[in-house]
Amino acid sequence: MNEQDVLDRAKRAAMSVVHSDDAFEGLLRRHDRKRRNKRIAAGVVGIAVFVAAVWTVTSGGAFDRTETPAVPGGSETGPAGSNCVVTRCTQTGPTPPAGTAPQTGYLIDLNTGETTQLPKSIAGCCYAVSPDGKMVAYISLDDAGMGQLFIARLDGTDVQQVTHAQRWAGGAPFDWSPDGAAIAYTSGDEDLFNIFVLDLATGETSQVTNEKPPGAGYPQFSPDGASIVYEVGRGGDLDVRIVPVTGGKSVPLVGGAHMGTLSPDGSTLAVACSGRLEGICIAHADGTNLRVLVSGPSLFGPKWSPDGTRIAYGDQADGPTGNKVFVMDVATGGTTFVADGFVDDWLDDHTLLIEAVAR
Repeated sequence: MNEQDVLDRAKRAAMSVVHSDDAFEGLLRRHDRKRRNKRIAAGVVGIAVFVAAVWTVTSGGAFDRTETPAVPGGSETGPAGSNCVVTRCTQTGPTPPAGTAPQTGYLIDLNTGETTQLPKSIAGCCYAVSPDGKMVAYISLDDAGMGQLFIARLDGTDVQQVTHAQRWAGGAPFDWSPDGAAIAYTSGDEDLFNIFVLDLATGETSQVTNEKPPGAGYPQFSPDGASIVYEVGRGGDLDVRIVPVTGGKSVPLVGGAHMGTLSPDGSTLAVACSGRLEGICIAHADGTNLRVLVSGPSLFGPKWSPDGTRIAYGDQADGPTGNKVFVMDVATGGTTFVADGFVDDWLDDHTLLIEAVAR
């Protein structure tokens, strides 16, 4: 399935669903089916681009946040040509009614197997941990029912809504800059998505890519913070590219691949291969010497451990509700089953943040 197939499926899904007052558990169940099916079936722009749009459109429920999201400061509008507006302000509107919040995210210690559930005040999806390990960014619904980016402390306090886009700003996944000062994310509508960078101190947003429909997704900062690796669909081909964080001309890295991310030392690129090769692949940072580490058509979402010795990834061979998380030793190629669910990020070298499977 190419990116146009994903686009068509997303449009049909978004237009065919009637808003409802389903509880949070049902919301997550539908969200998981759509997000993970796109993620593995097409493995392209639809992963980052349509997850939040389809998920939010299909739901009328809301997250149980014990704190009203608030961000002090003024409003900032993106530059000319930007397709979203990011606002940092104190929310004065009503808090959405609480739904029933199941275990939507938890930490698992790979050494002991001990798990710790995330607080309900930060219920959402698609978590990304800040470089210092103290905060998470995640997708939740704003007062208008729109998918937006939130940040909070890992203990569930200091909840802040950091985007307030006129178009979808909940494209997942997203990524913190290495210094923790900015977040790269996807924003747009069902026709076109691009990559934006949000400065957390000022609330200012800048557009990084200017792709043609269906657009770009899955932004990941380079370790030095100077560039962003992302995926794009062009002419039916799925490519991983790199672009300066300030925007400009992008450079192709790997064709027939998606979900690209550089190792912590910047020397190695990990991707989910979807062309002539299938599985979790690695290559030199410039995309050369591409090779498969783990084979399989249903593998996706590689995430490097902070020390660069392991890669966590998902396997959807048993379908979206049977998704499994594995960790691979890069040096030996050995794999270890971790849990049922979806890997979101590493907290440290031995702790993963995982989303539970909504059944």
